[in-house]
Amino acid sequence: MKISFQNTILGIAIVAFSLNVSAMSPTEYIQKYKDCAIEQMLVYNIPASVTLAQGILESDYGNSPLAKYANNHFGIKCHEDWTGDYYTYDDDEKGEHFRKYPSVDDSYRDHAQFLKSRPWYAFLFKYQRSDYRDWAVGLSKAGYATAKDYSQRLISIIQDNRLYVYDTVLQSLQGLGILYDVPPTIPASAETTPEYVVLKQGDGIYKIARQYNIDVSILCRINGISVNAKLAPGQKLFLKPQHKQSTMMNTAPTNCKPSSFYNNQPALLPRRIKVKNVTV
Repeated sequence: MKISFQNTILGIAIVAFSLNVSAMSPTEYIQKYKDCAIEQMLVYNIPASVTLAQGILESDYGNSPLAKYANNHFGIKCHEDWTGDYYTYDDDEKGEHFRKYPSVDDSYRDHAQFLKSRPWYAFLFKYQRSDYRDWAVGLSKAGYATAKDYSQRLISIIQDNRLYVYDTVLQSLQGLGILYDVPPTIPASAETTPEYVVLKQGDGIYKIARQYNIDVSILCRINGISVNAKLAPGQKLFLKPQHKQSTMMNTAPTNCKPSSFYNNQPALLPRRIKVKNVTV
């Protein structure tokens, strides 16, 4: 009996230790997901600092059950227009349904689309993307969260972690380019890059661009799509120009033209820029 009790205590200690080891730190979260926030800023004009702060606050730096088991980093619940999977979780009420995503990238993208599609958030898009204070206060006024100090908490997270640097780091580029500071998961070379990939659930053009170290604009031109095109699992995405498409490399297709970041249309990112020496 004594041995069994000791084994139980040891087992609990091991589980507690493993949970503590796997917990993501604030620095790890920021470095891992800041690119996701910047991508949505470039397409939807939502300050990257605000998106990151919301992700941090809502997901507890990626350590909440919603983040771990549903890839939901923004606490977005299921609504009538949601047709995807869901995760049951006790929040304001018991057994509420929250959106479940194939990947964290999908969570960040859906968060931006959620804000853009709801009319009660429309006034936020009149602010400059460097006005993170106005955005934080506006989100609270619009009812994103019920906590009375929601805006103050967002502002504190942004200031404590200097997240505002991601709102202006691309200012000199007039909003063009993507911040990459992580190596591609597959080395970039003509030999290792396949002709095309078959998209899986959760894949998107930004994710594939990062994975194979290919400019987003080049993927657009090769495939004749825009940066905000809806891609489906099972669809082919070509990584190399086809023979009949080789002349397309110097000119963008008509549906892939750059547009303003300050209107309702997504913007084409014509080149990938690596910005160095940006630290938080």
